[in-house]
Amino acid sequence: MSVRSEPTTPWAVGFGARRLAALRTQRAGAVFLLLPALFYLAVMTQAPFVLTLWYSFHNWILTSPELGHRWVGLSNFRYAVTQDPIFRAAVVNTVEITTAVVGGSLVLGLSFALLLNRTFPLRGVARSLMIAPFFVMPTVNAVVQKNLFLNPIFGLVNWVWTSIGFQRVDWLAVHPKLGIITMAVWQWAPFMMLILLAGLQGISDEVREAARIDGAGPVTEFRRITLPLLGPYFELAVLLGLIYILQLFGEIFVATQGGPGTETTTIPYYVYQTISQANDVGSASAQGVLAIIFSGIIAALLLRLLTRTFRRGLTS
Repeated sequence: MSVRSEPTTPWAVGFGARRLAALRTQRAGAVFLLLPALFYLAVMTQAPFVLTLWYSFHNWILTSPELGHRWVGLSNFRYAVTQDPIFRAAVVNTVEITTAVVGGSLVLGLSFALLLNRTFPLRGVARSLMIAPFFVMPTVNAVVQKNLFLNPIFGLVNWVWTSIGFQRVDWLAVHPKLGIITMAVWQWAPFMMLILLAGLQGISDEVREAARIDGAGPVTEFRRITLPLLGPYFELAVLLGLIYILQLFGEIFVATQGGPGTETTTIPYYVYQTISQANDVGSASAQGVLAIIFSGIIAALLLRLLTRTFRRGLTS
């Protein structure tokens, strides 16, 4: 038995067309109102990068204005990659320092998050105190740790070190990279803790209870339940940590100034040296572009590794 459909009246067709036209006009008006904000955002975010990319193909030295802007193509990139030993050392130092800081911050942040996820008196006060280091400016952090903790004469670390029978050590001269790493880890561990603590609070108590009923102990519960469910939060923490820690500058500038030698010279600090001491805008721009490419590659590889690791944990 067929059902006859009512014929569409011209009034309904006209109303639908008018409604569709009104929706299109409304959307066009919304886009038009957003255009100034989008234009401002594009100019403020992309114009500096485009200008840096343009300068990277030129030879422009501020102390030699008679040379002007000379187009040199990929010469600045070629020199940085193949002929500049300091840039290669800066790349290695950047990888080592960034990996150590991100890894150490994640371990400490996870430990603090597990501790603060429990219920105990004055937990809110403890959380506030644990977050405080993240709000300290990098230069202030470096000044305090350089003079209060790592000073070779009256530093707290040397006081403890000599109290247990060891010789006094000038930490920033003998182990400068370790000193920079400890400064950065102290500041970035609370940031990792905040992200992982949010993930821990999102894990349902029913899942934990089901695991305990099935006979899972604390270690098994942590390895099979907590870590896999924290996978997206680990990925977010690593991604944001890489974005910000790759730009590490304040601690190096205040504590070691890239030394001794090039021991703590990273890519951001070497770009600063190139533009502030050599006044070479073209080379500094090329180094900055290479740093962006390098950061993107490292972030993509680490995120893929983390994704595979946590997927394997969920399926095992």
